This record gives sequence, C-alpha cells and structure tokens, in this order.
Amino acid sequence: MLSVLWLGALTFGLIAAGEHGWLSGRTTVSLALAALGLVLFLVVEARVQRPLLPLGLFRDARFSVTNFASFVLGFSAYASLFFFSLFLQQVQGWSATDTGWRMVPQFVVTGIVSSQFGRLSRRHGVHALMVAGYGLIGAAMLAMTLLAADTPYAVLALLFVVLGAGTGLAVPATSTAVIASVPAQRSGMASATMNALRQAGMLIGIALLGTLMSGRATALLAAALERSGLPAARAQEMAVAAVARHDTAALGALDPSLAHGLVSGALAGGFHAAVACAGLAGLLAAGLLLGVRPRTAALPARA
Repeated sequence: MLSVLWLGALTFGLIAAGEHGWLSGRTTVSLALAALGLVLFLVVEARVQRPLLPLGLFRDARFSVTNFASFVLGFSAYASLFFFSLFLQQVQGWSATDTGWRMVPQFVVTGIVSSQFGRLSRRHGVHALMVAGYGLIGAAMLAMTLLAADTPYAVLALLFVVLGAGTGLAVPATSTAVIASVPAQRSGMASATMNALRQAGMLIGIALLGTLMSGRATALLAAALERSGLPAARAQEMAVAAVARHDTAALGALDPSLAHGLVSGALAGGFHAAVACAGLAGLLAAGLLLGVRPRTAALPARA
C-alpha cells in the first residue's frame, strides 16, 4: 500500500508540475505526500521480517549500481518511445500509422541483438556488453537533440538502430548481472526487484520527462509569441493552450503557416530537453557500471 501511495503521488505530482507549475498547491502537496510515503515505506521494509523490497541487498555495490542501471533503462530507453511518437507526429507531421512504421527499426534491431547476446557474451563478457549497451543508449538519445522538423528519416532510422542495439545489449546483460550479484537462493527476489525498478523508471520517466518537454515547449512558444508582438501574459496563455491542451485554435489570430512553424519548433525544443535528460541518464549508468567489477568465480586452490 505504501509503495502504491508514494509512486502514485510522485507520478501525479510530476504531471501536475507540468500543468500547473512546480509551486502550485496540488504539485507541492503531491510531492510532499510522495516523500512521506517513501520514508514510511523504507522504515517498514527495514523492520519487517519478510520485506517486499530487501534493503540489505543494496549494501552490495554491484547490486545497487546494476539496479540503478535497470531503473535508467526504464527511464530512458522504455519511456523514450512516448516522446519519439510525439516528435514524429507533432513535429514532423506523420500519421499515427506512419509513425509506428518508422519506429520499427529500433524494435527489429533490439530483437536481433538480444537473440545473439549469448554468443556475444561468451566472446566479450556480460559486463562489457552491459556498459556498451548503456553507452549506446545515452549516445543515441543525446544525438537526437540535433533532430528537427526537416531532418531526413534516414538520420532518425540510424539513431533508432543505434538505440535498438544498445537496448538489445542492456536488457539481457542487466538481468544476468543482477542475478549474478546475489546468492542463488535470493535470485528470485533480486529479479523481482530489478523488474520493479525498471517499471518504476519507465513510469517516472514518462511523467518527469513529459513535464520537462511540456515546460520547455511552452516557454519557447511563449517567447516566440512575445517576439511576434503579443503581450507577455497573452503569449503565455496561448502557449499553455497550444502545448498542454493541444488547442491550436488559441493561435487563430496568427497566420496558419506561422502558427504551425512556431508550435513545431517549440515542441522540437521540448523534445530536445527530454532526450538530453534521458541520454545523460544513460551515460551516467554506463559510467557507474564502469566503476564496479563483475563478480567472478573463485579460482581453485593448488594442491
């Protein structure tokens, strides 16, 4: 119940921040409730005999860092699908069906790479592939900050391929590393913790990065409207309506082509902010993984 409380309140608070601002009443109350719920959750888990989340496992640096990487996997690679869809439809103007087809390369490459993971790990090792996977995810996401409304699809497809390859390496490597970091009798508990953190990362990623994208797009559009001669208050009101409520009729006083260009540019700027944050998280995970050594089997003693 406490885990549902704090995660639900955190998600609601992050979404409310994008709609009403970080200092609004519903945002601050929700985030305060999330903080309180998290503290109570950790207190309970530390005291009960059979905890839902075994906090003692996090004393091992390998387990902690690998599970943080699992959280980042959900936060960056999984949550990013939501933002790719928005970019392709609202910035580049593709239909929902065309958008789905244009994202196919990522999924195909993820499947191909993950199916070959066993062979690759025997040659290069699980740890090296895991670091490479998160590095590719971070690099691909950061490169997407260069995308614009007129970027050729070949460039997007290439970045989707790189991201798919990184995901195809990171997913099986993370699972293998988490299981290897705990005694065999606790492997089920470790696997459940890893999957829960990955799903929590996706949940928080969509909420937080969505708020970041919306806030950045609104600020860019309001600034552009001010430069076109509108008063600041009116420009902010129209920007919020166009970005947060998708009410493009609020820009009816402007030339349609100008209004479309302003909204498209603002949404592209919001997309850049979201993928930059996701990319930095991926590179952070890769850097932390470089600092921990994988568990290795003990060498037999000489007779």
